[in-house]
Amino acid sequence: MSRNTIRIRASFSFKGEACEPEARIDLDACLGEPGVAPDFYRRLARAAGIDPGSYLYEVFESHPLSFSDATGVAARHCGDGDFDWRRFEQDARDARDWHVARRVAESVIGARDWEADATLKAALLAVFRAGKSPAA
Repeated sequence: MSRNTIRIRASFSFKGEACEPEARIDLDACLGEPGVAPDFYRRLARAAGIDPGSYLYEVFESHPLSFSDATGVAARHCGDGDFDWRRFEQDARDARDWHVARRVAESVIGARDWEADATLKAALLAVFRAGKSPAA
C-alpha cells in the first residue's frame, strides 16, 4: 500500500512580510477517531514553527489552506486547492481493510483478479469487517 500524503500551504502577510508556510503531511498518521478531521492548521503550524499561542498563528488561521500534490488514495480527493477529508478517510479505511483481507484470502485461495470478481471481493471485505466489530 502506498503512503497517503498531501502538501499543505498557506499564503498571508504578517507585519508587512509575506508568509508562505508549507509542509508535506502524512495523512495515514492523521487517521484516528472515525469522523474526526485533523486540525490541519495546527499540523502546518507545528511543521513551520509557528507558535499556536501567537498573534502570527491567529493571522495564519484566518487564511485558507491550499492542498496539493496528494499521494496514494488521497490523490482522488484533492483538487483545485481543496481536500475532502471525509471521503479520503472512508477510502483510506476501505483500502487498509481490503489490503489485510486480500492477504488472508490469497493465502487460502490463491491470487486472482479481485476487481473482476467484485462480489467475492465485497463478501470478503464484509466478513473481515464483521470479524473486527466488537459485536463479533
